[in-house]
Amino acid sequence: MVVPADGFEVTDATGASRFELMRDGELVGIADYRSRGAAVVVPHVETLVRYRGQGYGGRLMAGIVDILRREGRTIVPQCPFAAAYLRDHPDDADVVDPA
Repeated sequence: MVVPADGFEVTDATGASRFELMRDGELVGIADYRSRGAAVVVPHVETLVRYRGQGYGGRLMAGIVDILRREGRTIVPQCPFAAAYLRDHPDDADVVDPA
C-alpha cells in the first residue's frame, strides 16, 4: 500500500520488511520492522545522510501510522526516534500497541 505524504510516498516493502519513504522515485528513508501478530515492531528508523535534518523522518513516521491505522494494526516503537515521534503526536496513540 502506498500513502502519499505531502508529495512523498511511504510504501510497505513487505519483501524487505521495511517501510520506505520515496521522493521523486528516490529512496529518502527507511524503517525496518518485523510483524508480531497484528503489531509491527519497529527497531530502526533512518533517513539517508543527505536528507537528515529536513523533517523527512517525521514524514516517514506519519506515513507508517497512516498505513497501520488503515490496516487495523499497531506499532511497537523500539527505535528511540519512532518512540519520540509517537510521544510528540498524541493523536496517534490509537496506533501504539498497548503491550
